[in-house]
Amino acid sequence: MTRRKRLIKIAALTFALAAGSGRGQELRQLKESDILKLIPLLRAEAAALSAAQARLEREETARASFSGDPLEFLRKRAQLDLPQGASYMASCSRAASVQTVRGPLAIFSFGRSIDCYNRTWRDWKRTTKRGQKEKLEEPKISQDCYIEGLQTKEFLKGVRAEFEKRGFKFLYEGALGEPHLISADGIFEVELQPYNIYDRAESPDNHPFNVIESEQAREAALAACSGMPTGPILVVRPGERFFEKDPLDTLEVALQKSGLSEKEYDDMKMALFMARMDTKPEWWAAAEAAAANDAAAQRDLAIRRNNRSLYRKFGAQLDPLFDALERR
Repeated sequence: MTRRKRLIKIAALTFALAAGSGRGQELRQLKESDILKLIPLLRAEAAALSAAQARLEREETARASFSGDPLEFLRKRAQLDLPQGASYMASCSRAASVQTVRGPLAIFSFGRSIDCYNRTWRDWKRTTKRGQKEKLEEPKISQDCYIEGLQTKEFLKGVRAEFEKRGFKFLYEGALGEPHLISADGIFEVELQPYNIYDRAESPDNHPFNVIESEQAREAALAACSGMPTGPILVVRPGERFFEKDPLDTLEVALQKSGLSEKEYDDMKMALFMARMDTKPEWWAAAEAAAANDAAAQRDLAIRRNNRSLYRKFGAQLDPLFDALERR
């Protein structure tokens, strides 16, 4: 559950408690020492959310309006070491980075031609007409073609091993069985394709350039990428932490320093959020009215009265922090 979702959950619980229907949720009675622990934690959470918002904005800008050279863009963020024999395909990379869903990407070729096995499957997917209820006969592949396909697999295993020596970890496997890897710091993601999936010969049903809306731009991209070698390629794109300027683990670090567990922090924050609401006169009047003839609600109200008093004492520090959390 994200921090924002937790805050929404806290708000829902607050309303339930105020209405006298939150009997299963125990409200924590806070002490001044609790508030002093909570302030740096709330500050860290607000800073992390602000940083995350800024990261999303930078990522969206790069996706929507990227221009320039993708490899240069990627290398401005961090050093990028590549396996021997990988040659940068600048024209194809620029074309593939226009209007893409994932942001700028750099494409590298190893100068090899597509093997017989992958070529047979690629051409079958492109040329075979499919009916809704038609049972398709798969292409016949010779023993020599199978051997070529295994050779490509072994080649890509070697490339993957080089990345793993550099600290890259397995992320997931794509539709063609191609591995996607992520750098140890999360800055770069790489995928190893068994052939050039950006070539014009790739099936139009799942071609990567289908996302390019302009027919002219799509044709230019196809032309740029169909002139490069047809064999295995390496694709590098921003990883999950590429657009961060600062690490987003400040809250976790602050929790470790405080000695509180995540649950303790959430429970204390819920009580403090309730106290913030109880400082509003109309809210408090409604809470008193709801607890008038209910002994259990009266006990809750005593705890809330204590917490409200503490909130008022530290309100000048707490209000800006809760305002920041609620805006995110």
